[in-house]
Amino acid sequence: MIDRRPPVMLTLLMPVFSLTFGLAGLLMGWQIWGRPDRAAGDLSKIRTAMDRINSRYYPGISPATLVDGALEGMTAKLDPYCEYFTAQEFKEFKENNLEGKFGGVGIRVGLDRASGYLLVETPIEDTPAFAADILPGDQIREVDGKSVKGQSLSEVVRRIKGDPGTQVTLTMLRKGRDPFKVTLTRKIISLKTVKAKMLPDGLGYIRITEFSKIMTAFDTEVKKLQDQGMKGLIIDLRFNPGGLLDECVELADRFLDDGIIVSTKGRTDDDKRELTAKKDDTLPNFPLVVLVNGGSASASEIFSGAMKDRGRGVIVGERTFGKGSVQTPYPLSDGAHLKITTARYYTPSGVCVHREEGKKDFGIAPDYTIEMSQEEYGKLMKKWNDEGIVKGDKPADADGFKDFQLEAAVEVLKAKVESRTPKVEARVLKKEAKTQED
Repeated sequence: MIDRRPPVMLTLLMPVFSLTFGLAGLLMGWQIWGRPDRAAGDLSKIRTAMDRINSRYYPGISPATLVDGALEGMTAKLDPYCEYFTAQEFKEFKENNLEGKFGGVGIRVGLDRASGYLLVETPIEDTPAFAADILPGDQIREVDGKSVKGQSLSEVVRRIKGDPGTQVTLTMLRKGRDPFKVTLTRKIISLKTVKAKMLPDGLGYIRITEFSKIMTAFDTEVKKLQDQGMKGLIIDLRFNPGGLLDECVELADRFLDDGIIVSTKGRTDDDKRELTAKKDDTLPNFPLVVLVNGGSASASEIFSGAMKDRGRGVIVGERTFGKGSVQTPYPLSDGAHLKITTARYYTPSGVCVHREEGKKDFGIAPDYTIEMSQEEYGKLMKKWNDEGIVKGDKPADADGFKDFQLEAAVEVLKAKVESRTPKVEARVLKKEAKTQED
């Protein structure tokens, strides 16, 4: 989840991280802040190493490249969501995460620090990756035959991206399967993140694929459904990896007219906040069901957690991913940025959903547990992709495919509308048959 607030410490941070003065600027900054002598000594060690490299390393390296490497090394010692961006890399990051348009194949990836490889968080809908044999949890081992092991996330993403019409071949690894290759043709990726339709019996359905700037589209689509006589609404957040904090808070605000939506806690007062609902623009109190699975993360968990804790919506599906941290990008002097974890977020009941080693109750647990297998999720993603095909013959439906989670959500919502008890039984699969628990 990305917090877009301008950092309060910006005027202090910029001179501290000035690349004009290299890491000597870091040393001066720590001294200004009054850190212990050890901090100054540690940074003096870095400066000495830089001096040695600059004077003796053959065939030589530019000071800017060396500083970039040092900052990449610093963030590599933090959690997997922290990154250092050069100016060009941050430009690409904004295109990918804020503007909703970029050139590539359409995969959300994260870095698996334990193995050194990339993990697929989710293919993005209506992209080459979504239409291909790529699933959440797949490991990316090679790009065009060259290993990605040990490389930074930004570097590998840059290798995957490219000019529209060119191809890239990824070597993938999936549990229970030998390594396999997938060749994708790059294209300009323009994301439609809000998709709506009316289901039978006056039940509205809105799927949100990620929390970019969604609210204008959401308001438009929910108004159309209301005009058609909507009696209740399903919001589908399956495989939604998160996005912008203020967008998911505004979405939650549509369903709550007061009280806490989410709170954050960090090391400074600026990172300790309570974000609350207001009466303006609150929708009518129609029944609400939220669909989630193991690919629902971060902002998706904030929304579903708020709906569950506040009693506004019923959660159906699987336990969510468990990303409960907030990242803030801090600008540096030359357009570079540091994106670092600055807080953890908490649901209205005070629960932190963040996944940690040994923690079994991470994420948001559904009110109705309906698990689906890896094969079933593959068919679901194919169905979603096929629904976006509007030219030529429609692909045939997957034989015998049932979206058990959506069926359960419909039954829960109908029961709410009809003021009766839902006829839903839990569906729990064996661990080895599941994608999300592997």
